[in-house]
Amino acid sequence: MERRKFLGWVGVGVLASSLPVAIAACSSGTDESVADEPPTDGQATDESSSAVAQSPVREDGFQSFGTTEELDKKVTILDKKAGVLLVRNPENKQISAVNPKCPHQGCIVEWDAEEKYLNCPCHSSKFDATGDLLEGPATESLPTYETKEEGDLILVKLS
Repeated sequence: MERRKFLGWVGVGVLASSLPVAIAACSSGTDESVADEPPTDGQATDESSSAVAQSPVREDGFQSFGTTEELDKKVTILDKKAGVLLVRNPENKQISAVNPKCPHQGCIVEWDAEEKYLNCPCHSSKFDATGDLLEGPATESLPTYETKEEGDLILVKLS
């Protein structure tokens, strides 16, 4: 084999072996980065911990993500698969459904029961119980979803 071909193949091998490392270094903190962390402040970790499992989408576009009793007991209900975090506003007792991914870099926000706001554990962005931005580095609020209660069920319309 010629020296030039050999060096060319070595260069291709080095580039190919370093590509996964470069991709991992550039990825943002997403669900995977926090999936193994224990829940805080009584948060439900996913739909399997819900007393009422995520239901199919109804004709009106709503689906159940838990009960008011469960929300009162656990403070928040997080469904990572659907991308929904249910929070009861401590001031007016209204239920909000927000996308829990911080718009700054995609980390999952957590409820701070003492301070009564949603906090991003990665860069400390703060959001109120309805998802409105209180403090950056995020520059926009959390996306919200329409909610309603039917009996004890909390229904959310994702689209």
